[in-house]
Amino acid sequence: MTRLILKIIPALFSWGIFVYVILNVPYPESLTRADSFQLLSFFIPFFLSLIFSINLALNNILISIFISFGIIILLVLKALDSLNLVSTGLTVLAVILLLSYFKRSSHLTPIKSGLTSGSFIPKLTRWQKRHLSS
Repeated sequence: MTRLILKIIPALFSWGIFVYVILNVPYPESLTRADSFQLLSFFIPFFLSLIFSINLALNNILISIFISFGIIILLVLKALDSLNLVSTGLTVLAVILLLSYFKRSSHLTPIKSGLTSGSFIPKLTRWQKRHLSS
């Protein structure tokens, strides 16, 4: 129970900051005319809010970061009026590939095969002796 509360607190805090930014930072005319303060004050709390909220369901912070990043990219493409089937597909595919790569690499354990055991690897000194004697 306390673990759940400790996970909910950052999500609520970051959503609170995001709502504060929405209510108090002046809206730009468009995304291309927004200054860096407006962009950062919107996207950083929104990104953190998404990460903590998704992490409540998935219990994996790395997966939550990648999914949140994909959502942010899709929203930026939508704001720039560049969102279409191809850009959506490429963004979703990139996120899926990142998820599968890091999910697979975190569970990989070294596989012991007979390929690198000591009996199959010739010693350098053996090769050197054979070469000198011939």
